[in-house]
Amino acid sequence: MNIPYLVLSFNLAITLGLPNSDVGAGLSREGDLMIEAKLQQIIESAIDGAVKDGKLGSLKDRTVPVVIERPRFPEHGDLACGVAMKLAAHAKTSPLKIAESISEYIKSNPEADSEAISRFTVAAPGFINFQLGKRWLSTSLQQIHGLGDNFGRVDVGAGKKLLIEYVSANPTGELHIGHGRNAVFGSCLANLFKFAGYQVVQEFYLNDTGAQILQLGEQAWALYQRKHGIEVEYPEGGYPEESISHFVDTVVANDKDKYLNLPGEEGLEQLAQATKDVILEDQKQLLEKLGIHFDSWFSESTLHNGQVEEVLEIFAKNGFSYEAEGALWLKSKELGDERDRVLRKSAGNTTYLAADAAYHKDKYARDYDGFVTIWGADHHGQVPGLRAAVKALGKDPDMMEIILTQIVNLSRDGQSVRMSKRRGTVVTLSEVMEEVGKDAVRYYLAESNPQNPISFDLELAKKTSRENPAFYIQYAHARCCAILRRALEPHANTEKQIIEPPILSAQEWAEFQEEYKKSAEVFLPAFDPDPTIFADQKALVMALQSFPEEVREAALSRQPGRLARYAFEVANALQKFYEVSRVITDDKDVTKARLGLIMATRQVLANVLGIIGVSAPERM
Repeated sequence: MNIPYLVLSFNLAITLGLPNSDVGAGLSREGDLMIEAKLQQIIESAIDGAVKDGKLGSLKDRTVPVVIERPRFPEHGDLACGVAMKLAAHAKTSPLKIAESISEYIKSNPEADSEAISRFTVAAPGFINFQLGKRWLSTSLQQIHGLGDNFGRVDVGAGKKLLIEYVSANPTGELHIGHGRNAVFGSCLANLFKFAGYQVVQEFYLNDTGAQILQLGEQAWALYQRKHGIEVEYPEGGYPEESISHFVDTVVANDKDKYLNLPGEEGLEQLAQATKDVILEDQKQLLEKLGIHFDSWFSESTLHNGQVEEVLEIFAKNGFSYEAEGALWLKSKELGDERDRVLRKSAGNTTYLAADAAYHKDKYARDYDGFVTIWGADHHGQVPGLRAAVKALGKDPDMMEIILTQIVNLSRDGQSVRMSKRRGTVVTLSEVMEEVGKDAVRYYLAESNPQNPISFDLELAKKTSRENPAFYIQYAHARCCAILRRALEPHANTEKQIIEPPILSAQEWAEFQEEYKKSAEVFLPAFDPDPTIFADQKALVMALQSFPEEVREAALSRQPGRLARYAFEVANALQKFYEVSRVITDDKDVTKARLGLIMATRQVLANVLGIIGVSAPERM
């Protein structure tokens, strides 16, 4: 089901970077079409035939798109189409009559035989409801096996090269849980874009200059002297002692009293740099533990070697800056902003906007097709000024896409968690990881829409039950692995008190796997003649085969969390399948087919977990 390209509201995110033409890109080969796409083609062909034969009133061609939907209630069928209601105004005929005419042409299509569509009915006011048969389900399973690790990949990106910038924290202390959200969201989005056909480079922008860095240096210097027995006052304001003391300890362990012996301000400056390096290394190691790796680390301080002054000269040359009240201003209001912005303060120091403009000038010179930047919602006010600055540089701001993420609220048993053991004001990312583990952190920070605040329940994240979606999905993957092991490994017969040989030999299993890739027929015995049981079996396959469309729509809407929720749906469908279907039976054809279904389920879960960066355990 196609969705329009999503442009998020300006006060939450700006989604401007990539053109509408990407919608509809993706699976294109006939054999790779999902069930919904196959049904869409059959309905389109039926409409075209009915129009040609004059059966749809005054309608001369197919004027509206055919959209396939999943009914809210199972009794309405597996899939439904309401195109007749959209055609009615053009045909000047009742939707019900149009639906009945379309149905007649569907019946005559050999692709819509009972093995593909077991039954379809017309329902008021003009829906056509479809019950699926076994053939398309079996073909979908064959496709999953044929593509393996590549199942679900689409070509939304068409090879475009994107630079994704995220986290971008100051090297002045530990990363907090808010940084964690940006880190996980950015990492998942990068993985999703790669899976959807983009080339992706991930960058961390180091805010390593300015007032906050000077303050860090002064406070670190005071602590460094104290740790060497020199009594000095700790500067007020800024960073609490407990938040940076352990970093200064590392500097002392590495360099001893080296900086005390340097002349003038040199000791303070070098100590500040050493402390900054220790903090940055701590951030890098923590992000790596979280499964996040950056291709490049861009230092803001490098921009103050002439690049910032260069952009100020460009603004002046292009007539987009002026001086007033002793300051230098950007004429950003002329460029779509609500007001003009300061570039250089009256005190002589340049603003964040000036540095951001220089950074983006550098970005635009690096041969990318688009730029995605992830900021916290508190940066909302900076977005219009940055777009204006990019425009003033003569660059296209529509190549730049800014996504703003909301806050993370931590709770424990329903009670808000606000205080950190070390910092006293915010909860650090490392503390949360230590308590609930990397996988839970990634899942819960990935699962939500970036526009929405996250409510992260620490106790829920540690539960080993269906209540905890992260565990439930991983357990589903592990269960698939256990079922496959049950067929392939010796097992204990407790009744006879003997060890029985594997149900399948290694050679048989190798032959099965080749057959899964080549033949859809092998999967037909997986499905039970009992319609109630078949419904749960069908639901699992329908969930699996929709993965490529889930990937495509997640990429277009910039919401990798959609896939986290999708994985939970697959795990739930597997549970219902398992409750009604024995996998290993006395009938070898049934066993072969259902093992193939379990293997396909494992593959889809592994692919989804790979995108959201959560491990896919084989045992739990």
